Amino acid sequence: MDTYLVAYDISDPKRLRRVARTCEDFGLRRQFSVFFCRLAALDLVKLKSRLYDVINLDQDQVLFVPICARCAAEIETLGRPIEAHDARDVVIVT
Repeated sequence: MDTYLVAYDISDPKRLRRVARTCEDFGLRRQFSVFFCRLAALDLVKLKSRLYDVINLDQDQVLFVPICARCAAEIETLGRPIEAHDARDVVIVT
């Protein structure tokens, strides 16, 4: 899985809520319009497809910024701390 910073600027409040709910299905909110998403290749395609159906391509923008594991581990904050980028990953052992 790869880590992506997903950030968006959506001009319509209704679309904004739909984009936020979609991103919540795939990642963790870090700020109001910023998510960290740990995604397999198929999940990245699914997220982009769902967002494509929601946004207005002429008015809105969604950024997908890939973050390598080393870079994600080096993220610093001022103010409220954040948990590690992969802290909520689930591993199923059978």
